[in-house]
Amino acid sequence: MKRLLMLALAATGVHAQDHPLTIDTHVDIPLSYMADPKFDAGRDGPLKVDLPKMRRGGLDAAFFVIYVAQGPLTEAGYAKAVAQATRKYDAIDRMLKQYPGQIRAARTPADVRANKAAGVLSAMIGIENSYSLGHDIRRVDTAYARGARYIGLAHVGNNDLCGSSLPDKDLGDKPDSNLGITAFGRQVVARANALGMMVDISHASDACVRDVLALSKAPIIASHSSSRALTNHPRNLSDDLLRAIAAKGGVVQAVAYKEFLKIDPAREAAEKTLQQRVAKDAGDKAYDSEKHDYLPAYAEGMAQIQREHPLATLDDFLNHIQHMVQVAGIDHVGIASDFDGGGEITGWMDASETHNVTAGLKARGFSDADIAKLWGGNLLRVWADDEKVATAKPAVASYDQLIDEAMARYKVAGMAVGVIDEGRVVYTRAVGDVLDAKGRKVDATTRFKIASNSKAMTTALLARLVAQGKLRWDDPVTKYLPDFRMHDPWVTAQMQVRDLLIHNTGMREGAGDLMLWPEPNTFTRADILHGLAYLQPAHSFRSTYAYDNLMYVVAGEVAAAAGGAPYDVLMHREVFDPLGLHSCEVLDITSAAAGGIRCDLDDMLRWAGNWLSPDEAQYAWLDAKARAPLWTIQNPMPVGERRAAWNDTHLYGYGYGWRLADADGQWSVSHTGTLSGYYSTVSLLPERRSGFVILINGGSEDARDTLAEAMLKRFTAPSEAHTVGEYADRIAAAASAAPAAARAPDTSARVATSAKEAMAFLGVWKDPWFGEVRVCPGKGGVRFESTRSPAMKGTLRRVGARYLVQWDGTRMDAEPWLELAAPDQLRLSKVDPDADFSNDFEDLAFTRVRACP
Repeated sequence: MKRLLMLALAATGVHAQDHPLTIDTHVDIPLSYMADPKFDAGRDGPLKVDLPKMRRGGLDAAFFVIYVAQGPLTEAGYAKAVAQATRKYDAIDRMLKQYPGQIRAARTPADVRANKAAGVLSAMIGIENSYSLGHDIRRVDTAYARGARYIGLAHVGNNDLCGSSLPDKDLGDKPDSNLGITAFGRQVVARANALGMMVDISHASDACVRDVLALSKAPIIASHSSSRALTNHPRNLSDDLLRAIAAKGGVVQAVAYKEFLKIDPAREAAEKTLQQRVAKDAGDKAYDSEKHDYLPAYAEGMAQIQREHPLATLDDFLNHIQHMVQVAGIDHVGIASDFDGGGEITGWMDASETHNVTAGLKARGFSDADIAKLWGGNLLRVWADDEKVATAKPAVASYDQLIDEAMARYKVAGMAVGVIDEGRVVYTRAVGDVLDAKGRKVDATTRFKIASNSKAMTTALLARLVAQGKLRWDDPVTKYLPDFRMHDPWVTAQMQVRDLLIHNTGMREGAGDLMLWPEPNTFTRADILHGLAYLQPAHSFRSTYAYDNLMYVVAGEVAAAAGGAPYDVLMHREVFDPLGLHSCEVLDITSAAAGGIRCDLDDMLRWAGNWLSPDEAQYAWLDAKARAPLWTIQNPMPVGERRAAWNDTHLYGYGYGWRLADADGQWSVSHTGTLSGYYSTVSLLPERRSGFVILINGGSEDARDTLAEAMLKRFTAPSEAHTVGEYADRIAAAASAAPAAARAPDTSARVATSAKEAMAFLGVWKDPWFGEVRVCPGKGGVRFESTRSPAMKGTLRRVGARYLVQWDGTRMDAEPWLELAAPDQLRLSKVDPDADFSNDFEDLAFTRVRACP
């Protein structure tokens, strides 16, 4: 038979372009897919399926699999599974965006055929192990919206949906438990049917397969299972199950996985021994396929194992296909590799050898029509049949549903939201409680701190003064504030009014923010003007974007000097009163021009409407020429990974108090605000005169950002069903995957320290802009206390040989290390280097001025 196959290969002269539509229904991807360079699908690398190999082998389409290993049915287990699955969805998105000319998403059978006709590869998504749903039925809709078109119920180990063909004793499963489908599994099958998503029973127990066959209203699939009659492995399907799946109109994808084609205990044992040895030699406790499979020692060991215990062959695989066709019929069998998940056989070791399968089928006497069915026609038929049975598509959540989801997910105290569409307010809602006002409910007149959304109001005030001839954007700051000083005298002379507004001064991100927050403190605007000279630059002037707040405080003082009245008076006279923003007020805080305004929802919608669809009076207040600089990119900003992934953003920059970007092909103008438990978003799409306002008290930035993204998609991708939960999962997944997630050291071993131990730190210390702090013995140990910022009080704790401040209250959200740069020089740095930048401990340089009293 092997000689017959080789002759067929030579005779047919199979090339990548001479083949039927070929679909591999099961291709695994590693967790670091498209993140680790070796797992870049656009390169011909160690992956068994990448774009060059697909081209060479003639593989037109693949279901890339969202697989997670089965873990405990606990909150932590579910969270980990959801995060890993979300990372894989995002990785597939990155692949599609990075190589749009080579591979495209296919969400319908018609898409697959169209891509084939256009000479473009197709990427589909399948789910292996619905443990990754996190026991939340809503994630079925999210998965469908993200492109998943089949949903596999289980893997190795029983889960919360159904029993596994391979129960896992380490998870507490009983051997041969043969559990059927659960109540939650029934919900998942029903919702998959409603969406037109194929249900995949590969890995499920026989009892679960029979339950699904009885329950499903649509044909089902086995995405990667072979014949138990030929190889008696629990993962394969018996002949009676093959017939039952066929009778329901389904399809079973024969899989080229070594252990399901050839039972070889000796090889399995040898591989396990090799894995343990390679992991140990690499200094690891456990084997990790993503790391160890690509080490030279592993490759050498596998080559030796292959010589001693040869793999199953292409002939073995064809035997399974042939038997399954005889049992189930030619219309109910397909082909899968399980590549990059363990699949490989001699003759089909990776996607570049796909044509060998076609040639082998020809050698076995299959007609071209039958080969076309096996390679994709049957699967596409079932997919189409499932779509016909569908009764629903993922519901596009209403604004009420999105708000409710954000409130529940993030435990938000209160929220007010308004939507403008084509110049008209079409939706408002106020819900929950007012922060720090027991018993008061949020309504449309509840005033919220809008935090940094105040910056756009400050620039509007400046624009009014420019229009009145009282100020120019390129005026030197010293023209209005003669005592203004930066660390570099040249920068002082060159600093223009516009530079105060676009975060390009060269200072560190958040520099000097400890003069603004936490509140209350005794710093004044005069203190800020004095302190600027001591803040050393982290970048060259006008060279980069680094968000700051102090310069907006300075801009408020420039406005006061040019306008001849205090900032708050000018804001009422020039902005609030002309626009009818009667609820808005300027708080009596130092940071007013940067983030000290509060307004109710009605007035924030009036403010947004003034920009989206100004009437004659509003144009008289500020005409188009005067408005233009505010919405012109003045300083480019880096496009972050999240913005690129979520919104396909290519251009991003800062105007005067506004962030400007493209979002899903539409022009977006927006800003956010965060201050003392208040969170806000103003998001505008000027070309369609639409947008929304979100005002939150309590909760978190993530509550605001996930809700804002889901609401934005209602305008930029109205046919897609995005939810707050989807973006919450994506944020959680990114946090768990990012190297920064592990940068905060473990300080749980902290212990109290005595004055004797901390002797070197004792004393009264002074920083030229922050003032004095005391590190002195006190109640409860050695105390750190700031003279001018009362909330900055805490107790020294020792972690090994290092010392940190454990704050007394919750106003400070980051702890600092204390370090002695010299015997009388004290420096601070964040324990968590990724904590909020406003904890600018790194800008402090203390000198000991006297001993403790």
